[in-house]
Amino acid sequence: MSDPSDAGSAAATGATPRAIEHHYDVGREFYRLWLDTEMVYSCALWDEPLTDDPVDDALESAQQAKLAWHATAADADDASRVLDVGCGWGANLRYLTGARGVAHATGLTLSSDQAAAVTPSESIAVRLEDWRDHRPSEPYDAIISIGAFEHFARQDLDDAARQQVYAHFFAMSAGWLKPGGRLSLQSIAYEDFDPSSGPVSSFFTEDIFPESSLPRLGQIITAAEPFFRLVAYRSDATHYERTLHVWQRRLEAHSEAAIALVGRSTYRRYVRYLRVSRAMFDRRVCTLYRLAFERRPTAPKAETPPPEHPSKEP
Repeated sequence: MSDPSDAGSAAATGATPRAIEHHYDVGREFYRLWLDTEMVYSCALWDEPLTDDPVDDALESAQQAKLAWHATAADADDASRVLDVGCGWGANLRYLTGARGVAHATGLTLSSDQAAAVTPSESIAVRLEDWRDHRPSEPYDAIISIGAFEHFARQDLDDAARQQVYAHFFAMSAGWLKPGGRLSLQSIAYEDFDPSSGPVSSFFTEDIFPESSLPRLGQIITAAEPFFRLVAYRSDATHYERTLHVWQRRLEAHSEAAIALVGRSTYRRYVRYLRVSRAMFDRRVCTLYRLAFERRPTAPKAETPPPEHPSKEP
């Protein structure tokens, strides 16, 4: 397991380990209060029709349906090697190796708590490593990245620099894959909002997800185009709105336990974050994309490594 505090890890152009841990290392017991049993912390995939009164018990199956969609989109069944960029607490790694016949799954995360939550085995490995620093010993058959793309580019980058970061991710991914291999990507993105038209709320950029920013669909597609064909597409804002609704209800139902674990201030911050996020999806300020790409046979190689990155320590 590599250490992102080493020189050359944690990207200067994206969220550093410290910024990631600000949000994801609040404590597993806190997240267990309101996530599903596998602790999948990203938009679920709900059966239609979506109602205004979601059933909490359906969260488990909706999250499994999301993992199944990405495994199918990435053509990961019975694959020898699969990479999960931004693997969270390991739910997708366990799903791939347990339910989809993947021989070996590697996860990347910048969260120390998430990395510690995954038990290594002959079929599962987790690296505390930024994707820019990943150098696999051999190619992967498939790549899945769920809810990590939002952290790849910092908000203070201009459009050209942000586009360069996204293109570098797709270039690296193409280099990791065998010819014809697939990348399945899930990301929140701006829809009816142009971040260049005005400042984004500091509540999100400082209190919730520091050093992160949302892409726009055009940026994703343009960055991927030289390296990948787009083979599947979903826009699921209503699915994230419902996921956030269930999370909020579950968290508020366990308010006393949550406050005992993380304090009243952090509890209130998360309730506000879930409530405001719901409103953003409802108003289509942002949406949720699930995109599957297939590596082009003539995909160009990634250029020189990205700039050196700051360490975890000041």
